[in-house]
Parts: sequence; structure tokens; C-alpha cells
Amino acid sequence: MQRLLVLLLFAAPLAAQNPALREVARDPNEDIYIGKKEHIAAGEQLYSIACSGCHGPGGEGGRGPNLVIGPAAQNKKPTQIYSAIKIGVPGGDMPPFGSMSEEQLWQMTAYVSSLSRPAYEVDVPGDPEAGKALYHGKAGCSNCHMIRGEGGSLGPDLSNAGLQNYVLQLREGVLEPNKRITPGFDPVRVVTDSGETIEGVAKNYTNYSIQLLDRSGTLHLLDTGGLKEIVFLKETWMPANITDRFSDDEIQNILAFVSRQAARIPSADADTETADN
Repeated sequence: MQRLLVLLLFAAPLAAQNPALREVARDPNEDIYIGKKEHIAAGEQLYSIACSGCHGPGGEGGRGPNLVIGPAAQNKKPTQIYSAIKIGVPGGDMPPFGSMSEEQLWQMTAYVSSLSRPAYEVDVPGDPEAGKALYHGKAGCSNCHMIRGEGGSLGPDLSNAGLQNYVLQLREGVLEPNKRITPGFDPVRVVTDSGETIEGVAKNYTNYSIQLLDRSGTLHLLDTGGLKEIVFLKETWMPANITDRFSDDEIQNILAFVSRQAARIPSADADTETADN
């Protein structure tokens, strides 16, 4: 009991010093700035100048903590984030930014807050309808990705992408598809004893057999003893040159569309409603 009292006595001053640990009252500015795409976009510009050197270009961390999946932002209220930005973190490397205007501070708060929220809960910049046309049209996304039963199976199902991913993860998946390959979608090429080449993704693989889903959606159950070659590729089947094929606005429209995908919209009044596909 004595040890517990000592810990509590030490914990209270620490919480008082660190604004990220302190309970703060809700600020009406949250309704104005948080989740609003124009303020998130403005905050991103401010963040890139003032914060990216330590926290990474997309909040992924570096000299400073990760702001996407790390404890520095996860489950933090906007007012706590605002306070940490304004007065810094006493005893840490983060300086105060109190010289910024209230609008700038809240814009940066809106951006940092958006990093650790599901993409569906963020007003992602872009035109979802234009993104939908690109997704199902010249971008060819639906050839490999399925949304509620429509599309291919060579890539992960995106029916719930907006709730399962942060904006940073969606952006990374589009712009850097080879950075993290989703389990069950490892690109593979096999050559059978008869000389047939089959390309696709490995759904399961052991020393004795491989389950391979090819480009047409056909699942092959193959005995490894009957294969001349099995090559696991370093690059996915997703085109890596999207920035050469589409403008920044078009890419942003695709991201806006994918961010709206939710198998079940998280609303008390819409238990069975689903996002437009």
C-alpha cells in the first residue's frame, strides 16, 4: 500500500507537466476544425514545415514519436493534442508553438488528430464521385480489388477500407504498394513440370503444397513436388507508377473514394446502412 501511494504521488506531478496526459475540457473549436478537410489540409502544410523533421512526413515517427499508431496520439482528445502543440512537452524535445495563431494551432491539431483516426471518420480531401469513376474506370482498381462483391480478388478486399485503415495507410497503399504486403497476398510465380507459368498471389504455402490465386480468380491447389520453380516476388501486382499515370488531384480523388468504404457505417441511426460503392 505504501508503494502504491508513492507511485500515485509521483504520477500526479508527471501528468500535470505533460499536456498529453492531462484531462482537459472540450473546446468548442473542435466543432469548427476537427475532421474538416480544409483545416486538415492547411494543418498538413503547417505540419510539414514545423513537425515533419522529427515526426516524419506522414506522422510515422523518427526522432519524435509516431503520431499514427503510437501512444503520443492514439486515444488523445483534440484539446490534449492542441495543448501539447501550443506549450510543448516539458522535459522533452518538443518545443512550444505558442507563437502561432489560434487558427494555425487548431489547423495543425486537426491534421495530427486525423492521423490516428480511421479514414472514414476524416473528411479526406478530394471528390469521392470522381474517385469512384477512376476506381472502376481507367485506374483499373476494381480489376484486382473487390468492394462488396464487385471486382477482382488479386488484391485485398476494400469493402471496409475506410474503417480498417488510417489515411496514411491508404495513401501508402496507393503510392507505395510494395512497402507492406498484406498477408495472404504475397505475389508469386510458379512453373509446372509441363512448363506452364502461373502468376498470382499465394493464399497458403507449405513445403508440400501451395494455394495460388491467379489473375483470373482461379484458385490452384498445387503439389510443390510437381513444380519446377516457385518464385516469391518482391513487388505486388499493383502498378507502381501511379504517379506517372494520374495527377495529384486524381490520386486524391481515389483516396477520397476508398476512404468512404465501410461495411457498416458507425452511426447509431444507421445500423444497417452501407457506404456508396
